[in-house]
Amino acid sequence: MAELIWHPYKYFPYELDLAKREVKTLLPKASFSETDRGLRLRGDFDPEMTKRLVYFAGASEGEKYSPTMQSRLERVNGNGPNRQSTRYSAHGLHEYKGKFNPQIVRAILNILNIPVGSRIIDPFCGSGTSLIECGHLGIDAIGTDINPLAVFIANAKLAAVNIPAGELRRSLSAVIKRQRTVKTPKKGRDLAREEYLLSWFTPEIYRVIERFRIAIEAMGEPFANPLLAIASNLLRDYSLQDPNDLRIRRRKTPLPEKPFAKAYEEAATLFIEKLEDAQEIVNSHKSRSRALLIDSRHATGKKLGTKGKFDCALTSPPYATALPYIDTQRLSLVWLGLIPPSEIIPLEARLVGSREVRGARSKKELLDKLHSNASNLPAAQAKYCKMLQNAIGEGDGFRRQAVPLLLYRYFSGMAEVFTSLHPLMKDNAPFALIVGGNHTVLGGKRFDIDTPKHLAAIAKSSGWRHAETVPLQTYQRYGYHRGNAVTAESMVIVRKA
Repeated sequence: MAELIWHPYKYFPYELDLAKREVKTLLPKASFSETDRGLRLRGDFDPEMTKRLVYFAGASEGEKYSPTMQSRLERVNGNGPNRQSTRYSAHGLHEYKGKFNPQIVRAILNILNIPVGSRIIDPFCGSGTSLIECGHLGIDAIGTDINPLAVFIANAKLAAVNIPAGELRRSLSAVIKRQRTVKTPKKGRDLAREEYLLSWFTPEIYRVIERFRIAIEAMGEPFANPLLAIASNLLRDYSLQDPNDLRIRRRKTPLPEKPFAKAYEEAATLFIEKLEDAQEIVNSHKSRSRALLIDSRHATGKKLGTKGKFDCALTSPPYATALPYIDTQRLSLVWLGLIPPSEIIPLEARLVGSREVRGARSKKELLDKLHSNASNLPAAQAKYCKMLQNAIGEGDGFRRQAVPLLLYRYFSGMAEVFTSLHPLMKDNAPFALIVGGNHTVLGGKRFDIDTPKHLAAIAKSSGWRHAETVPLQTYQRYGYHRGNAVTAESMVIVRKA
C-alpha cells in the first residue's frame, strides 16, 4: 500500500481536481482515498508512473520514498518547498507576459495520457513553456508563433537545456572578458535601428548593450541565443521606458544603480546554476522540440517540415483582446534585429486577438465582415458579435466601440487555426486549450464573454468534437493593468472528429 504525498505549498481547488485526474489516468488499476497528507493507493500500479505526477511531491511505500520529477525540479529552483515554482529548468530564461503555467502543461499531458515518443503541436507556443515540458518527458513538440521574439526565446530555452551547463558557463566567461574590449560599430550601419534604440536608452547604456550583443554573437551557435536572451531580459529595466508598464510610458524612476555588466553576469550565472541542477534530473535525452516562425492560421505540413501527423495539440491562445505583446517587447525585438522599428505596429495588428484597428478603412472593412459574417462563423457566434455591436452607446469610448469588431476578428482567426490544424492531427487526437473569459461594458450594460464556450462551438464547426470543458482559476494579476486581468480560465478539450 502506497501513499501519494501533496506538495507543502497551498493548492488552488482546480489543482486538487487535476491531481486526482492525473492519478486516474496514469494509475488506472489503482483506487485511492484521501488522507491528511495526500492520497492512499490500493491495487496494482506502476511505481515509475508515480514519478510523472505533477501535483504530488512523491510516493511513500513503507520506508521507501520516491520523489516525483516535478518535485525535484521545483526544489532545485531555490524558491523553497512551500511555494510552487514556475521558473525551474530553462523556464526562467526570459520574462514573457501571459505565458503558460508549466505545471498545467504537464498535467494536460498526463490527463490526456500522452506517452513518451508522441508528437505534439502548440499553435501559439509563446516563449516555449509547452516545448520545454514536452522535452522533459521525452515527447517531441513543434511550436508555432507569429511573434519573432517568442520564437527566439523558445528556441533559446530549447538550446539551453541541450547545452551542458559547464559549456555555457565557459561561454559566459568568454563573453564577459570579450565585451570589455570589443568596439561598437560606427554610426549609420543601421540608422533606423540605432536611432530607435537611442530614443529609449541613454548613450552610455546603448554602448554597453551593443558591446554585449557583439561579444555574445561572436560565440556562435548553440551558445549565442541563450546568452542573448538573458541580456534581452534586462533591457526594459535599463531603458527609459517604465519597466512595470505593458504600454509605452517614459519612466519616472531613476535607472538602476547596478551597472548593466554586473547585472548581466549575475543573471546569467544564476540561470546557469539552475539549469545545471535541472539537467542532473532530466537531461537523459536531448530535446528535439523546436519553435517555428509560422502563423498557425496558415500552418501546413510542408511549412512545418513534417510528414507524420500529431498525437495531440495543446496551447494557451491569446485572449480576444490580447496583451500588447509587441509593444511590450519592442525593445528586445529591435535590439536583437528580429524586426525593424517600422514593423512594430503592423506586426501587433497581425496577431490573433490584437486590439489594434488602424484607420477608418480597416474599421469599415471589419464592420462589413461582421454584418455579412464573411468568415462563416457558426450562427450563434456571429449573432453574438452583432448583438454587441448593436449595444454600443454614445458614451462608449473608441476602445469599447472596437470590442465587437475585435471579437469577430478573434473568432475568425481561431476558426482558421482549428481548420488548419485539423488535417495535421491523427483521428480522435485531442486538442487542449487554456482559455480565459472576458467582459465588456457597452451602452452602460455589462456583457460577460464566455470565450471557452464560443471556441468550443467554433471548433465543432471546424471538424472537431467537443469532449469537455474543465473550469480553472488563475493567479490574481497585479500592476497597472490589474483591472483588465482575466481571473477565471477553463481547459477546453476537443478531439478531431
